[in-house]
Amino acid sequence: MFENVCRAACACALSATLVFAAPQAQSKKTADFSRFVVMGDSLSAGVENFSLLDSQQPHGYGSLIADQAHAWLPLPLVPYPGAPNVLQLTSFGPPPVIQPAPGTLLFPRDNPLQQPFNISVPGITLADSLTMVPTLNPNAPPVQQWATIVLGFPSLLLGQAPTQLQTAVALRPTTIIEWLGNNDALVPALVGQLAGLTPIDQFTTNYDTVLKTLSSTGATVVTANIPDITEVPYFTSAQSIANQAGVPVSVVTGALGIGSGDYVRLSGLSTADAILSGTAKGPLPVDCPSPLAALTTSPIPCVLTAADATTLRTAITSYNNAIASESAKYGALMVDIHTLVDQISTNGYNIGTTTLTTNFLGGLFSLDGIHPTNTGYAIIANTFIDAMDNAVGTHMAQVNVPAIAAKDPLVFQ
Repeated sequence: MFENVCRAACACALSATLVFAAPQAQSKKTADFSRFVVMGDSLSAGVENFSLLDSQQPHGYGSLIADQAHAWLPLPLVPYPGAPNVLQLTSFGPPPVIQPAPGTLLFPRDNPLQQPFNISVPGITLADSLTMVPTLNPNAPPVQQWATIVLGFPSLLLGQAPTQLQTAVALRPTTIIEWLGNNDALVPALVGQLAGLTPIDQFTTNYDTVLKTLSSTGATVVTANIPDITEVPYFTSAQSIANQAGVPVSVVTGALGIGSGDYVRLSGLSTADAILSGTAKGPLPVDCPSPLAALTTSPIPCVLTAADATTLRTAITSYNNAIASESAKYGALMVDIHTLVDQISTNGYNIGTTTLTTNFLGGLFSLDGIHPTNTGYAIIANTFIDAMDNAVGTHMAQVNVPAIAAKDPLVFQ
């Protein structure tokens, strides 16, 4: 992902003066945002188009909440072409052509001396938040390289290598958003290895450790649950394919050799389109190339079966029950993102006369089919703001979603 950038940053910074200052805490009337921390995975990091990139990160929901709260939330900004290289839409097709931007990331951060308060690490699982540390090993796995970018600076310059949870505590938060657990379900689903779903007892134990530790800081703790992953456009249902093709679902299932409750993964859509248009023979192959090299370079199953979708939803329900019970146990406010995504998946999101959808290129999800667009993040931010305004008296104004959508490069109105 980057070559020797950690060593370069360390070398250039050893002679610099390190300043880790935050605004002084103010008298606490409601939730105190004087030391606002966001802790999570790529959804909290502001990842879009499968890249941690400085032109995208400020559009994340955490930054939008910080703006509305007039809070300070420094980010671990990553220069172009991002980590990994940002996906770009080079042709609408059909099918659309999406390719990584050219170039090499030579330096991990715009400012490696600045301590970020959004310490969300793409790809991280709940267990990783407790154990994964930044490293100078250039051959480390992608998730650990992301951890190095986010958590490794400036800590590595001081000879420290903290975990995400240790970093959160060290920042002495007054309000913290913790949204972990997505990747315990998402990553196995993306690569078709549901045996990798985190066992519920392990998930609950780890979540208890996270919340017990965060609650000990005295901060206002806000959590969030996990959406139904089958509702993101990385997965397209047989019924959605039929709707988009204008044919009965029986035609789709017969031509592609799939069940009516099955889903086609993102990298199988072009083959599915070719089969349905008569330019290729069906059925779909068993395996398709990975659409995201940083996720895996191995082939992945083209289809998420209805049975696997049920397994996935059952696991997510168990995880969400654990998140709800642990949040209640430690007095944390839980934000219901699962219901939000359910509602939008069913009804879309109306902006004026335009209805945005969870379909691929429907305006709510970016080019990777996993992470939100600027507009999607704004909607998530407002869900957090609503919950905090109602429960902890923050009195924040809503983010102006139509104004963001009007400038969103992935909202095609």
